[in-house]
Amino acid sequence: MSRWVPWALVALCFAMGVASRSVSDVFVVFVPALQDHFEASRSAVTVIYSFALLSSIGSPLAGWIADRFGLRALTLIGLAAACLGTASASFADELWQLYLGLGLLLGFGGVALGAVPNSIIIGRWFPARRLGVAMAVAWSAAGVGVMVLLPLAQHLIAHDGWRQAYRVLALLSAVLLPLVLLLPWRRIEAGAPGLARARAAETRGPTIAEAVRDWPFWALTFSYGMTSLGIFSLFPQVVAYLLERGVDGGYAARALAVAGVLTPLGMIGFSWLADRGGRRLAALLAYGCSILGVAALALVNGADDTAWLWLYVLLFGASMGSRGPMISTLATLRYRGAHFGRIFGLISAGPGVGGFLGAWIGGLLYDWTGDYAAVMLFAVISLALAAAALGAEAGARERLSV
Repeated sequence: MSRWVPWALVALCFAMGVASRSVSDVFVVFVPALQDHFEASRSAVTVIYSFALLSSIGSPLAGWIADRFGLRALTLIGLAAACLGTASASFADELWQLYLGLGLLLGFGGVALGAVPNSIIIGRWFPARRLGVAMAVAWSAAGVGVMVLLPLAQHLIAHDGWRQAYRVLALLSAVLLPLVLLLPWRRIEAGAPGLARARAAETRGPTIAEAVRDWPFWALTFSYGMTSLGIFSLFPQVVAYLLERGVDGGYAARALAVAGVLTPLGMIGFSWLADRGGRRLAALLAYGCSILGVAALALVNGADDTAWLWLYVLLFGASMGSRGPMISTLATLRYRGAHFGRIFGLISAGPGVGGFLGAWIGGLLYDWTGDYAAVMLFAVISLALAAAALGAEAGARERLSV
């Protein structure tokens, strides 16, 4: 077997992430055009993305499809959902049609082409000592893809309109369909020969009933959900917060763009540390950076406080997406086997619920208090609770070596 085969599969996972999650995440540049076209409120438009986040509750379904029908079926369904959801947006005449297309269909496409297949594929082709970095590279697709697709989408909207922009994005996703049809999925699902032999005794693996009776399942699920709750309670309001503190809008946007560049780098960096220096250390360090980043943001009180702003960008931006690959890696190491897809699907439902509730609770806290202190405190408490849960499970898996 060529040593490049495992990394070619990582590239496949990366491409599927760009075709689904990245397309979903460029929604931010469509908001003004959609708001103007449909003469709708900002909240009525942005809730489309909330539905996309909430679609992760479809992760158990994605896991069941993978376990029951295989990865070919799951990826084909995911690509079909992503393409149809994106293409349908270009024909929408009512806002509710975007809730279904961009929210539920494209959102489920991101689930079916994201964490569930990534964890199954990469978990069968990489040993534990290299699993974290490989998982992080696949996960970084969302951030890297957005950096490429954001300017493309903005250009298309400006020159051809938002409908044509969505048609182009749908076609870009559809390019992967022939590849998915032709790939040798049985061979891919079999895994690396050496690892497959070493894990032959684990073929069955834990069942769903066995998994949910034990603390590790709930530790991973809880940490996943609470991380998303903490991140999304604050992040959607950062630009508004900076504007209220007197920071120039363009300057704030450029700072957050740098944070977006740091996110995939942080994913890979923290996962490398987990593989080399310890999973518990990496997890606690990542959460510590996020919490210190919130503290730095709280110290931005005026346009001259740029040092605190850039410290927030460095700490929060580099750590924001780092927990996803860690949790995927830990779940793969603990639950690999015949029921892994369904078990990990249940664990992966947490971020969508957390993100949906986080964005809502963050806005609600601001409406109640008229200030961001309660929002930041809520984010810090959520991240600290997530750190405790993930740190405990990460520590329990330190000595895994296969």
